[in-house]
Amino acid sequence: MKTYKVAIIGNGMICNAAHIPAYKAMGDRVELAAVADIREQAARETAQRHGIPKYYTDPQKMLEEVKPDIISVCTPNAYHKKYTLMGFKAGCHVICEKPVAMSRADAREMFEAAEAAGRQLFVIQSLRFTGNFSAAAEFAKDGCLGDIYYADLNLVRRRGVPRWGMFHMASENVGGSFCDLGVHMCDYLMYISGNPKMTAVSGSAVTRIVNKEENVTFSNAESGAPTGLFTPRKFDMKEFDVEEFSNGYIRLDNGMTVTFKISWALNQPNCNTVSICGDKGGLTIGDDGLRLLTTQGAFQTDVTPRVFPDEYSALSDFTGHIHELEYILKVLEGDMTMEEYPIKREEVMNVVSIIEAFYKSSELKREVRFEELSK
Repeated sequence: MKTYKVAIIGNGMICNAAHIPAYKAMGDRVELAAVADIREQAARETAQRHGIPKYYTDPQKMLEEVKPDIISVCTPNAYHKKYTLMGFKAGCHVICEKPVAMSRADAREMFEAAEAAGRQLFVIQSLRFTGNFSAAAEFAKDGCLGDIYYADLNLVRRRGVPRWGMFHMASENVGGSFCDLGVHMCDYLMYISGNPKMTAVSGSAVTRIVNKEENVTFSNAESGAPTGLFTPRKFDMKEFDVEEFSNGYIRLDNGMTVTFKISWALNQPNCNTVSICGDKGGLTIGDDGLRLLTTQGAFQTDVTPRVFPDEYSALSDFTGHIHELEYILKVLEGDMTMEEYPIKREEVMNVVSIIEAFYKSSELKREVRFEELSK
């Protein structure tokens, strides 16, 4: 069995807490050969922390010297395309963090570059592989919901701005809460509902709280870093120029409608709930577990499945990355085709369409239709 040589570009929290534990869980199927970050301290400390032999501040130099088989791109969103294309030119398969891109045109260019290079682009969409979300998908596949016609997506952090990287800077991350958190919810919905195509989005991107507050206590865990921080960049609230709160609705080509409320900061309780409604049953997946709402005979019935802890929960707080990497290696080892791989290119493009339309809608202050997006 081949051992795949791996290098990682971008050595912040998600690299240290999710990608590296996932690679380590693969045993001798992979070799963590090098890491690179524009901040030397982050690269050096990541290499030392995990026993990785080489670190760089120049990703291009790393690719030329190390010649990895696989790279993970864990940079801010604005650099996903740059380093993904660099990886393909170096002959690598690329695993890119979400969102793969902020526009359809960029995402298409990245997938086409993979085809031209004879390599694969794998996009991290890990929520679908975790706990209750994975179990709920089985109910949908078994037909327990019938035809899905409505969903409501709520991922509310009361005070949960990521304060360890460049999430809060439009020049680096492009957007805020919606492209950080909403991407998970939208991907999961497309997955569970059969990927109906986005036809229109109306959304609002708001920042009203965080720039006004000083010295308000917060939790890094509630901000998306349950494992802790790793050589964090100093946070400066004066740099904050993306949305803290996003809300709106999505129309899909099968007649389905979706409402959403996504926040890093909102004067509401923390909430992480997906509600999906079909003509046979409904699902709620969230903080209070998983429930199937249906009827049995003359009675309204709630079913609460027992979903046990993930087998990898002792290895990582981001178990979805481990499950996704298992699928990726199956593809590369020839045990699974890309047609069988669970994250489809069409799903990724659909989610990117929603993201692009959301930000365009917020800017124009009106509904944006699919035909208005970049091609």
